[in-house]
Amino acid sequence: MSAGSGEAWAAGDSKDQETADRMLTALTVVFGLLTLGLGIAILVWPSATLVVVAVLIAIQVFAFGIIQIVRSFAEVNAPTAARTLTGLSGALAVLLGFLVLRSPLQTLVVIALVIGAWWVFRGVLDIVAGATEVPGNRAVSIVLGIISVVAGAIVLLQPELSLGVFVIVVGVWMILYGVIVVAAAFLARRTS
Repeated sequence: MSAGSGEAWAAGDSKDQETADRMLTALTVVFGLLTLGLGIAILVWPSATLVVVAVLIAIQVFAFGIIQIVRSFAEVNAPTAARTLTGLSGALAVLLGFLVLRSPLQTLVVIALVIGAWWVFRGVLDIVAGATEVPGNRAVSIVLGIISVVAGAIVLLQPELSLGVFVIVVGVWMILYGVIVVAAAFLARRTS
């Protein structure tokens, strides 16, 4: 192989990575906007039934799972362990989304415990990822992780919350998470 063809191959590889990065950024922005929109919808209609809240949560968790699975394949430069955890997190989110959709009439306590446990799990993964990522992404991952752990802890420590309080916690979490995800995607794109 000549030096010229090696450079062309490297340039093609770079373009593929740039395309994957753009796709991942676009998916992340869509996920953030979906999360933000669902959070606003939950807060605007707090008297929504448990079924509506469960379906909205399932949609958000399911979308998150798909994003994480795509991300585990797209981030080819990430360590294998990080990609594996990201893919596992995505698969668990998709499974959780299906489980909530399968039986949305579950009691509030069961849904609260499942969602609370998921938020704590996801938050811990975000904090760990923040501790191992490049410096520019650390703060965002850690902040997202802390928000998830706090929201999950509130729900887990108070599983008997009324629907109104649970809806407010879910709505606020979704709005904060959505705003931070969208802002982080734009900041990451701007810095690269």
